[in-house]
Amino acid sequence: MKKITVFLLALGFTACQNPEKTETEKPDLGFDLANLDTTVDPCTDFFQYTAGGWIRKNPIPETESRWGSFNILIEENNAKVKGLLDSVREVKDLRKGSYQQMVADFYKTGMDSMAVEEEGLKLLQPMLDSIESVSSFDDYLQLQVYLKKNGMGNPWRTVVDVDDKNSSVHILKVSQGGLGLPDRDYYLKDDSLSLHIQEEYRKHVSRVLVLSGYPETEAASAAEAIYKLEYKLAENAMKRSDAWDPAKTYHKMDAEEWTSSLPALKLDRFYNGIGLEFDSLVVSQPDFMKAVHTILPATGIQTLKDYTRWHVLDKYAAVLPYNFASQNFEFFGKTLWGSRKIKPRWKRVLSNIEDGLDEPLGHLFVDRYFPESSKKDIEEMIEDMRDVYRERINNVSWMGEDTKKKAIEKLDAFKYKIGYPDKWKDFEGLEIGSESYLANTMALDRYNVKDNLDRLNKPVDKDEWFMPPHLVNAYYSPSYNEVVFPAGILQPPFYNTDAEAAINYGGIGGVIGHELTHGFDNNGSQYDAHGNLVNWWTQSDSTQFEEKTRKVQAQYSAYEPLLKTFIDGKLTLGENIADLGGLTLGYYAYQKSLEEGREEMVIDGYTWQQRIFLGWAQVWQNNQTDAYLRNQVVTDPHSPAKFRVNGPMSNMPEFREAWGCEPGDPMVLADTAQVIIW
Repeated sequence: MKKITVFLLALGFTACQNPEKTETEKPDLGFDLANLDTTVDPCTDFFQYTAGGWIRKNPIPETESRWGSFNILIEENNAKVKGLLDSVREVKDLRKGSYQQMVADFYKTGMDSMAVEEEGLKLLQPMLDSIESVSSFDDYLQLQVYLKKNGMGNPWRTVVDVDDKNSSVHILKVSQGGLGLPDRDYYLKDDSLSLHIQEEYRKHVSRVLVLSGYPETEAASAAEAIYKLEYKLAENAMKRSDAWDPAKTYHKMDAEEWTSSLPALKLDRFYNGIGLEFDSLVVSQPDFMKAVHTILPATGIQTLKDYTRWHVLDKYAAVLPYNFASQNFEFFGKTLWGSRKIKPRWKRVLSNIEDGLDEPLGHLFVDRYFPESSKKDIEEMIEDMRDVYRERINNVSWMGEDTKKKAIEKLDAFKYKIGYPDKWKDFEGLEIGSESYLANTMALDRYNVKDNLDRLNKPVDKDEWFMPPHLVNAYYSPSYNEVVFPAGILQPPFYNTDAEAAINYGGIGGVIGHELTHGFDNNGSQYDAHGNLVNWWTQSDSTQFEEKTRKVQAQYSAYEPLLKTFIDGKLTLGENIADLGGLTLGYYAYQKSLEEGREEMVIDGYTWQQRIFLGWAQVWQNNQTDAYLRNQVVTDPHSPAKFRVNGPMSNMPEFREAWGCEPGDPMVLADTAQVIIW
């Protein structure tokens, strides 16, 4: 239910308009002039102008498929976290169940590679044996209860989440799943590259099965059958761009009617087996489930067993002996993402800790590294952004007064969380030991499933966080109507206490504005001030809003990150709207601060108008593999970095004026094509 956004950094050019006061006692710029590519006209390609020098100096490391300012900050945070983990693992007699004990033992067992190799598949064998014992479709269905309790899914997902139309309570949600590749399109495209990936995927599945004990011929045959099953599921899966639309995925159904509509799946037995009682549920993709109801009973038992075994092995590959982790990297890291070398063990273990023990890890981080002064500064900036947003809503010409009133009601109801939770999760019932990495991982999986299912029919705790404090990211939650900024992102280049204010308004200010705008993008706009999926728009205003969003969609759909590879303007629409809104709010919030007495100044030849855009672009210094870009275009609702810079700026008259651009320049869209929503 949460929307999540990430960002990056860059630099600027000389002003020609609105001369400012002198450069006496100038503050630190907050960006490095050496990152510029001055051979590029900023009115031609602002991303390349601001990031070209940085890109030349920062090749992609062997272990990465993408490298940017964002990644550098992640590495800095990871180094801090590793230091904390190395320290806490040496402490003796830690209290059982304490954050320190759980994190320390999880890390210690993860780093003990010899113990992992010696253990092999021993602890996983009971699950594999239960799969092997299946002799009928009824056995297969009964198996799903055991697998769900142990953290495994079905060919569909069953989770408890906030009810979109009643955000105060939890409800059961059923959605599509069951694929090994990242998206349905990987199965359905038939260009040469897609066919290559499909072939490599089948080889990967076969090799993993061999590692688990299958003879090579049997493994190859099983892999082909698994792929055919997943292909059938992919054929019936909803497109990712549609799956992001809450209006298309909210189908509330009576529980009895639902279970009786799919008799072959015996869902009532499954729900009883995992301890759920409910009167109604939300089915995100009913057509997918109807297809599953037909596909699974028609699939051979051996294929169902092989398919289930494969997904268990795939899920736990990272914590199994190295040959499993290495094979997993060979396909997903190299083939899909373009990385050249597997990450060091400590980073892989850290990633696993963050999948479940993120709050305990974050607690250690903020205790050591987060200054409270940053929290106050960000609070003030959020309120500045809110004030500007309120003014802009009141002043838009395309929205009527009734809708404006509702929009401002929603804006005023926005909550925000900064840094870290006020209330930390207690993880009651979770036992992390000092003996086995796999045992700890499986224990965490069981805990997370139980913790999730126990929420059914219970009130929603709106104090809860869905992102660890040390993560370099931010998000907007439509059901909570809140924006969240973890401590991890409140550092350079996003937020620099030593930099002058305009850079920060373009950086973290743009991020704040981005998340606020998510409340009014194509998806967030469907939720009211209370976080409920309710239409609060007049028909006329809704029509005008949709006309504007169609122009944004068309603009981004024309961008071509790679030859014959175009951005999906529909999938990325919400993020593109948020980028445009975020940068606009950052610009005008800073301008408002000047009206309130902040001193105008030129710094190293750059006006404040130019520095706003430099601050945003700086966040997006980035280099990536072609494989990463292709995967991003298929799966990611965010546009590639270059277009998160050039896209919003090309719509803004403020950018044209700041940089002296002319009509016809690539960074200036024609007046008829420019989109100003907020």
